[in-house]
Amino acid sequence: MQEIISIVTNYGISMIIVCLFIWDWITNRKVVTDTLKEMAATNANIEKCLVNMEQHNENVSKSLDLLNKAMENQDWKLDKLLER
Repeated sequence: MQEIISIVTNYGISMIIVCLFIWDWITNRKVVTDTLKEMAATNANIEKCLVNMEQHNENVSKSLDLLNKAMENQDWKLDKLLER
């Protein structure tokens, strides 16, 4: 019995510090894991947004091309009318 009391008095604080360190490490590991999962979900949402933006930019580019062609046709028609 005296040996147990001696061990606890000699190593009690060290054991408490080690236990607290292990508890803190496990708790932080769970938090980091949860954070990484949330970041993965956020990255997936950002990827979807970027794909949508890319499609939108392509549509705007096509619209501008069509507008440019329409303006060229209008200029051509005006030139033909002015020639007459």
